[in-house]
Amino acid sequence: MPTVAENVSDLNAAAKNREALSLAAAAAESKGLELDPKGLEQFAEAIDPDWQKRQNPDGRGRQRKDSDEREKGNTTPQSEHLSASGIKEMAFESAEKDPLLAILNRLPGKNGQRWIVLPFGLSEDGREFNVSLRILLETLDELSNQAACMTLDIAESGEIERRWLFVLNGPNRQGEAAAARLTVYLQPELPPTALASLTRELSLLMAIPPERVSVKNQTESFPGESGCMNDWSRTINEAI
Repeated sequence: MPTVAENVSDLNAAAKNREALSLAAAAAESKGLELDPKGLEQFAEAIDPDWQKRQNPDGRGRQRKDSDEREKGNTTPQSEHLSASGIKEMAFESAEKDPLLAILNRLPGKNGQRWIVLPFGLSEDGREFNVSLRILLETLDELSNQAACMTLDIAESGEIERRWLFVLNGPNRQGEAAAARLTVYLQPELPPTALASLTRELSLLMAIPPERVSVKNQTESFPGESGCMNDWSRTINEAI
């Protein structure tokens, strides 16, 4: 018979699944599409790096399986050996291998903005990192786009399980001289002194003024999308 803790855990997992599915449905709807249940789950898995861990008892997700296959050929991606360009290449390669995701990433939203989702995975010293990079593009002209918002969602598993969510907001499409703003959400919670210290470190590392860097304990699943505005959060609220 399930214990109270197991029942609570199951309820929490079900709630997080609903949030991921709602976000996936909202993203597809903003592009004028309605996905079938299989497609919706597939898109939710790309959006939520914790999705497969909740589905499978051992927490092995799609990116973890891909890592296992690469390991057999001694090509497992190790984070310490990867450059920014290497991570970019791996993210785009992962998305292009998923036909549904490749199509969704190419479709603009009804308002002309375009969300793209790039899931990938890394490993380091027995730790696994499932990552979902979500980018909101705004059209500047017929030939160029601008990243208005980027969300880097990292689920770390191993001896310690953590969730890191970085949200970077850039200047608006008019190019007004607004500096970038970085917000970081963490799980599990850290004490205020640790949050303040991490804020200072990130400000120096990212060369962003400290008043435009905020580090918080994460209390909701997808704060980046609601903070980045638009159709997603509005449609999610309507769905819920």
